[in-house]
Amino acid sequence: MNKAAATLHFSELLLTLLKGKTTLLDAFHILARDGIKRQVRESAISLIQIMKKGKKFSLGLKEMKNASIYYEPLYLTLIDAAEATGNLEKVLELIVNDLDRKKKTKENLIGILIYPVIIIFLAILGSIIIIYKVLPLFTRNGMLSDGFAQSAILGIIFAGIVLFSGAFILFFVYFKIFHNDSPEFRMFYLLNLLLENKITLSDALSYCIASFGHTKFGYNLVTVKNDIISGNSFSLAFNKIKKLSPYVHGWLSVAEKNGNLIEACQYIKNHYEVKDKHKREIATKLMEPALIILTGIYILIIILNVVLPLFTSIGGIL
Repeated sequence: MNKAAATLHFSELLLTLLKGKTTLLDAFHILARDGIKRQVRESAISLIQIMKKGKKFSLGLKEMKNASIYYEPLYLTLIDAAEATGNLEKVLELIVNDLDRKKKTKENLIGILIYPVIIIFLAILGSIIIIYKVLPLFTRNGMLSDGFAQSAILGIIFAGIVLFSGAFILFFVYFKIFHNDSPEFRMFYLLNLLLENKITLSDALSYCIASFGHTKFGYNLVTVKNDIISGNSFSLAFNKIKKLSPYVHGWLSVAEKNGNLIEACQYIKNHYEVKDKHKREIATKLMEPALIILTGIYILIIILNVVLPLFTSIGGIL
């Protein structure tokens, strides 16, 4: 069981126990028993040892060494905020749903990539056969010169570099789109959750800053928080985040006039959630064609640099 699967399983079991009115520490004692999967059991034992020292659950998750489970910064911030508001069960349910979504996304990705990966594998296999079987055969029979063989190998290597570079870029972009939600969604998701639980805007922004850490978005939020503390309106402070759309700035201005920031954060959160979903749908539709096109470019380079010169050379000899 990998860390992602172990984290989801741990969260599901813990959520079930908390829904059954089990206390947090008692839940960890249950998860530490024999018969529970090793990763979950070891994590529960570590958390018991840390929490017996008087430390919080969220801090325990950060301090676990050689942990078999991993919660990303957003989840840790949510758990930290939930402990402050007494809302851990609700937050764990949100985390479980998000982890389950990412698991299904990964499974869908594997299904989408099977066909293109087979094509890429066959293309690479064909290239290897050309380099180690076809070219030496023609060279030994005197049909091709050593210089032509070297040139053909360089052409195949160049095609391979193009293929792997393009595939790496595609996988990286796809991973970025599917692995994390957009920072705008994460920010308003947190703000909505925290403000609903009577956390002040300044403290809610502090949780958001902790979630983003040392990133550009995190530094922007520090500026926003400082502006609000200095007495500036929150709509004016958020104007300094250039990535936010005019739609969002409009909602914040209306919220300031009507005093309904919690409702505005919910609408904005839903707005970015829809945008993220639409982006993922487009990426899913384009991934397979993009890989097939990339493989076609790879084959075209080999045809131009190896196959056509090979036929021309053999034709000249015959």
